[in-house]
Amino acid sequence: MNAEKTSINAVKFIVFFILSIVSGQGVTPSGDPYFCVPPGICASSGGIDPRIVTPADAEDADIERLIQEVFFNRIITDGTPVPGPVSCPSGRVPCFAQGTDSNCGRSTNTFVDGNAPAGSHPWLAFLMNSTGSFLGGGSLLSPYHVLTAAHKVAPYVNTPNQLTVVMGVNNPATMPPAAYRSVASRISIFSTSTLTYDAATLKNDLAIIRLANPISLTSSTLVNTICLPPAGANYASPPQRCIVAGWGQIQPNNTVVPTILKQVNVNTTDINTCENGFSGIVNTGLYLDKTGGQLCAGGEAQKDACFQDGGGPLTCGLGTAASRFTVTGIVIWGKSCGQPGVYGVYTNVPYATYRTWIISSITEAIP
Repeated sequence: MNAEKTSINAVKFIVFFILSIVSGQGVTPSGDPYFCVPPGICASSGGIDPRIVTPADAEDADIERLIQEVFFNRIITDGTPVPGPVSCPSGRVPCFAQGTDSNCGRSTNTFVDGNAPAGSHPWLAFLMNSTGSFLGGGSLLSPYHVLTAAHKVAPYVNTPNQLTVVMGVNNPATMPPAAYRSVASRISIFSTSTLTYDAATLKNDLAIIRLANPISLTSSTLVNTICLPPAGANYASPPQRCIVAGWGQIQPNNTVVPTILKQVNVNTTDINTCENGFSGIVNTGLYLDKTGGQLCAGGEAQKDACFQDGGGPLTCGLGTAASRFTVTGIVIWGKSCGQPGVYGVYTNVPYATYRTWIISSITEAIP
């Protein structure tokens, strides 16, 4: 082997070594995250090709391709997503679970109040502990990531494998097959240099569950990701008709939970109207975040989330697409359930600080 070939092989070795220690995920130049998954996991076909200049020599072409994969794709160094060409390690393909290249948020359900038809909320995750007990809901953002409330999963931060996520659940008595479930490998509780989750007040109440194995998005119409809303979007002004779904209690003083997933339409409202609804019954100065981190919805008799629904999504329409939806809120707290003039409180997902953290968390390199 001549010196030139030796040099080429040395470069290949170095590049392959770097590839072996970086995470298989990133963001596109337009800011949409993608995830490198085994073939057959993701339903989306992508649509962005790597921008690779093909050298004349095949060996040089191999090196160019590898360098593109390593140095012009996103490599986590400081937690900041860096846009670059889309590329994945050998044996993996890009999955666009969010953004314009994805199939996120698609549902054909008409969302009539009451029992939810199977597959109507394909992004809704069923969280349970190691004994099979129901913990709460969540929203599938990618084959590897579930968005939920921090207060639901904080006890499992140090033992994430004690938490299991199941997708495609309608009746908890008849659970879907193993392909629809995964244990957690990591739980990230919201925290930045200026804000952090407050367990006492449930402010900044959000978390990301990283799954040990990807959830298949191709095996059934019962499973899909939910779209993230545009950063800074205001879903309270003007008010919007949205949907909340879950397996929680139907009434606050009745511990019986439904055997079928329930759904209800609720109207969003501005934070001041929400505060007035809690007048005399809740210390809103302590519990209600009026800086943008929370969103309120409901206020109609018998139309509300309730106990055990925590962590699940408040789902609203995405732009003008009648059959595409976004996770606008995360169920966190209320006072009783379904009382006229009293609203349910949700973590406001489009709040810019939260959305930035979510994107950073789901594109973070994990050993």
